Amino acid sequence: MPTTTTVGELLLSRLQDLGVRHIFGLPGDYNMEFLDQVEEFPGIAWIGSCNEVNAAYAADGYARMAGISAMVTTFGPGELSVVNGLAGAMAESVPIVSIVGGPTLEIMDRRAAMHHSLGDGDFDRWVRIAREVTVAQATLTPGNAEAEIDRVLDACWTQQRPVYLRLPGDVAQHSIPLPAGRFARPVPIGEPDQLDAFDTAAQRLLAGAVCPALLVGNLAIRYGLGADIAALLTDRHWPAATQGLGRGLLDETGPNFVGIYNGGDSVDAVRQVVEGADVLVCVGTKFFDWDGLFTADLDPSRIITIGRRASSVGGKVFEPVAPDAALARLHTIAPVRAVDWPTSPDPSRPEGARLDPASNAPITQARLWPAMAAMFAEGDIVVPETGTPSFGVASIRLPRNAVCVQAPLWGAIGYAIPAAFGAATASPERRVVLVTGDGSLQLTVQEISRMMATGQRPIIFVLNNAGYTVERAIDGPHQPYNDIDDWRYTELPAALSPDVAVDSHLVSTEGELARVLAGLGGVPDRPTIVEVIVDPQDLPAGMPQWGRETTAVDYQTTLNETPRLSWQGLPS
Repeated sequence: MPTTTTVGELLLSRLQDLGVRHIFGLPGDYNMEFLDQVEEFPGIAWIGSCNEVNAAYAADGYARMAGISAMVTTFGPGELSVVNGLAGAMAESVPIVSIVGGPTLEIMDRRAAMHHSLGDGDFDRWVRIAREVTVAQATLTPGNAEAEIDRVLDACWTQQRPVYLRLPGDVAQHSIPLPAGRFARPVPIGEPDQLDAFDTAAQRLLAGAVCPALLVGNLAIRYGLGADIAALLTDRHWPAATQGLGRGLLDETGPNFVGIYNGGDSVDAVRQVVEGADVLVCVGTKFFDWDGLFTADLDPSRIITIGRRASSVGGKVFEPVAPDAALARLHTIAPVRAVDWPTSPDPSRPEGARLDPASNAPITQARLWPAMAAMFAEGDIVVPETGTPSFGVASIRLPRNAVCVQAPLWGAIGYAIPAAFGAATASPERRVVLVTGDGSLQLTVQEISRMMATGQRPIIFVLNNAGYTVERAIDGPHQPYNDIDDWRYTELPAALSPDVAVDSHLVSTEGELARVLAGLGGVPDRPTIVEVIVDPQDLPAGMPQWGRETTAVDYQTTLNETPRLSWQGLPS
C-alpha cells in the first residue's frame, strides 16, 4: 500500500469522499498542474465551461442535485469572475468548493510583480475578497494541506455554503504522507441540554394548538429533511406550504401541500393556512423582500423555527441544535390536527386550460403556464430563470418528485442556463426543462454549447418578449434601456455546435405551441429549443403586484408600514 500522496491527489480524494464526481472550471497558467491531476484521477471528470461565471452557476446547479460541487479557476481574473456565483451560493446556502490555482509559495513570499495581480506584491487581495462570499478559506502548503483541506471541507458541508482553497502552483504535485482514513461527512453539532430546552419550549407553545401548520425553506432541502417532513405531515395531519427557495422538497400533488407562501402576495387559501396557524413551524426558511418579508402577517411569538445550527421558539433561540434532531423531537411532540384547512383548485389546471391545436390566437402568459404545467412530468428537473419564467413556474404545481432549481434570493439573471447544465451533469438520467427569457439567455448562452458537447438533451424554452420584462414591471415599461437585440434563438444551436442535431421550434400562436408541447413526452432523443413569442407588456400572474412593491422598496425613502417580522426575518 502507498504511504504517500500529493496535495492535489489528497484534495481530489477528499472531494470524492464527499460525493463530487465532476469538477467545473477553466484552465489557467497557475492551475494546470492540478488539472493534470484531475484528468488522471479515477472517478472524477473534468467539465470545462465557457467562462468562469458559467462555471460557478453550473457548480451551483450541480450541488443542488448532488449535495456538493467543486470548481477550479486561476488566480486573479479567473477567481474574480466566479465571485458573483459564489455570492449567490452564499446567499442561498449552496456548498461549492472553489479551488484557485495560485502563484508559487516563493513568488508570493518574495512579493514579486506578477501577471493577474496589480503588480504590487499583494497576493492576498483576492483572498480578502473571497472571505466576503465564502465561509472558510485556506492557502495550501505541504505542511498544512491535510489539516486545512479537512477543516475547509468540514465547514463547506456543515454550513452548506461555499469555501475557498488556494492551491499554489508548486504545491499541487508536492508529496505528503497519506492520511490514515477517508474523509467522513460531518454531522451537525448539537448540545443535548439545548435540544431538551427546545423540546420543552416547543411543547409549551404547541399545547392546545388546533391549527398548526408548517412552512418549508431551502435549508430543509440542503439537510435532506424531506422524508422526515413528509412523515410528520402524514402522521400529524398538518398542512404545509413552501417558500420559493424551498420548492422541490414537498410533494406538490399530495393532500398536505397548500401552495407557495410569499406573504401578502400569496393566494388566499395559502395565506389562511400559514397566517391563520396558531403555531407555525418554519423549517430552514429565509424571508427577504421578494418572498414576503414586508407583507407577511405572522406573529413571531407563535413561530417555531428549525435552522442550520439553531432552533427557536417564540423568538427564544436554542443553539447548537442539529436540524434533524430538532425535527425528530418536534415530530414526537406535535399534536394531531383535527381541523381541516381551506384548499383551492390546482392553479396548474384552470378550466379551459387545454390549448386548441388549430387556434391562431397569440400566446398569452395566462394561457402559457397551465399548458407548460401539463407538459411537465414526474421526476423532471425544472430550471426557471429569474423574472418572467420564475413567476410563471410559481403559478403552477410541479409533478411528484420534480425538482425546481432556481435562485430567487440572489436573483441574478443568466443563472438558469449554466445551472441547468450543472444539474443535468449531476443527474444525467433525468429530463431537464429549462425556461429562460431572451434577456437572460444573452448573458450566458455559451453554456448551451457545453450541454451539446457533453451529450445532454435538455428541453429549452426561450420566452422572447423583446427585452427585460422583469425590469419593465418595476420601472420603465416602455423605456428603451429595457429593450435588447432580437436574436434568431432557434438557430443558436447550429452555431454553437454544428455537428449535433437539434429540434428547433418557433411558436407565436396557441395552436403552434399546442402541437409542439404534444410532442415533448419523455426525455427527447436530441436537444430541443422552443422559442415562444409573447407580448413584451404581458406579465404572468403575480408580477404586476411584485413590480409595484419592488418599486416602493427600491426607490422610496421610507416604507409605508413596519413589518411584523424583524427586518432580518426569522432566526436561522
